[in-house]
Amino acid sequence: MKAKKSLFLLVLFSLLFSLLISCSNGSTDPEPEPPPEPVTTVYIAGWYDDGTYDVACYWKNGAKTDLTTANDARANAIAVVGSDVYVAGQCFDGTEYVACYWKNGTITNLSTDPSEALAIAVVGSDVYAAGQYYNGSENVACYWKGTTKTDLYTTANSEAYVIAVVGSDVYTAGQYSNGTNYAACYWKGTARTDLYTTDNSGAYAISVVGSDVYTAGYYNNGGTNDVACYWKNTAGGKIDLYTTADSSANAIAVVGSDVYAAGQYYNGSEYVACYWKGATKTDLSTTNSNAYAIAVAGSDVYTAGFYVNGGTDAACYWKNGAKTDLYTTAQSYANGIVVTVE
Repeated sequence: MKAKKSLFLLVLFSLLFSLLISCSNGSTDPEPEPPPEPVTTVYIAGWYDDGTYDVACYWKNGAKTDLTTANDARANAIAVVGSDVYVAGQCFDGTEYVACYWKNGTITNLSTDPSEALAIAVVGSDVYAAGQYYNGSENVACYWKGTTKTDLYTTANSEAYVIAVVGSDVYTAGQYSNGTNYAACYWKGTARTDLYTTDNSGAYAISVVGSDVYTAGYYNNGGTNDVACYWKNTAGGKIDLYTTADSSANAIAVVGSDVYAAGQYYNGSEYVACYWKGATKTDLSTTNSNAYAIAVAGSDVYTAGFYVNGGTDAACYWKNGAKTDLYTTAQSYANGIVVTVE
């Protein structure tokens, strides 16, 4: 009888011990790791005066990388694909100021004629740049795919300021001389759509969303003042942003149904950098300044440009209106921006 009782107690003890170990193991399992916080990186292209040359550069979260220091060069636009940084601009080749781009600091000249690359886009292994070159009698709007050039308007002076590539379609925007004034327009391939022909105007930015083409720039309203505006698709889709005094929209971003534009307006005493969300304007500075580029990441609005700092133009960017200086030692400008979130 004693033996049976002892055996029963032993089995009961074993079961309780196993249950205790099981519960103990369950309670000490580590909690799952929370997902990593997204990392935001701000890339900005521009240039600064080092006392000898204009130096093309880009900033990554405020850290500057010079692209050339041996001759004058300026950086106008930037694109980022993975770990590769592409910058478009102009450099002195020893004879002429020519259009060029840099990939991770390695330069590719696009022309031997006087020229400038003002915008850049990268699709797969193809690098596209937009700008202009001088053909001996006038400036010619053009774009390059690799180093192959496509002219956009050769009849009179013209400029292409921006580029966007969607599938096999290349969109550029700018202005051309129609014999009376400069007219804002955009090209799909080489087919031109006029946006404003009544008086001087220009299209400085482009964004293609689905079948809709948004361009931003300005038009002159009959000699009174320049008016910042954007167009959706055609001349009839013009939306005025500021009509009280001179203004211009230099950049555009479209997120869902929201249209953002960046630029400047005259407040009665200064030309002030600003951005618009729809028709709502947000001032970025109280001194002379301009915003040349815009990017939207989530609920954050980033703009890049310059402000006058003690009498000298200083490159900077703004995040939701808060300014970050990029270079204040001498004249400098921030011309293009890309914001990545990973």
